[in-house]
Amino acid sequence: MNGISQKLGYAGLIPFVFFALSVLAGSTWALDFFTLYSALILSFMAGACWGVMQAHRDHVSSAELGLSIGVFLWGWLMYFVPHIAGLPGLLLGYWVLVWLERQPVFRQSYKRDYRTMRWTLTLVVSACHAVAFWGLLT
Repeated sequence: MNGISQKLGYAGLIPFVFFALSVLAGSTWALDFFTLYSALILSFMAGACWGVMQAHRDHVSSAELGLSIGVFLWGWLMYFVPHIAGLPGLLLGYWVLVWLERQPVFRQSYKRDYRTMRWTLTLVVSACHAVAFWGLLT
């Protein structure tokens, strides 16, 4: 994987961390921004999965294609529900994509370093969702 992809991937964590910490610090606006950013990134990632599967259409099922579109729609639904349900719902969407990306078509399409990066990014995004949720409850 080239350096720019890694830099952009890790740079995408900056708003997650910033908004999650802002929620924890009691900011009144940060939770809305966190949720919006999370929905946008989840939708982007679902679209990327859909693109990989479209490129290898003969190696994926209609259910897998439908799941990527379902995660996209789920992410937007979670944006419009109360945060108490939306934050865990968005997190669920990220983990559905992790599961989807374990299918053979992704193991053939993604190099090991990209898969490692995606795992790391998902763990940090998950931690940020947990922090934002904790901030919501306190």
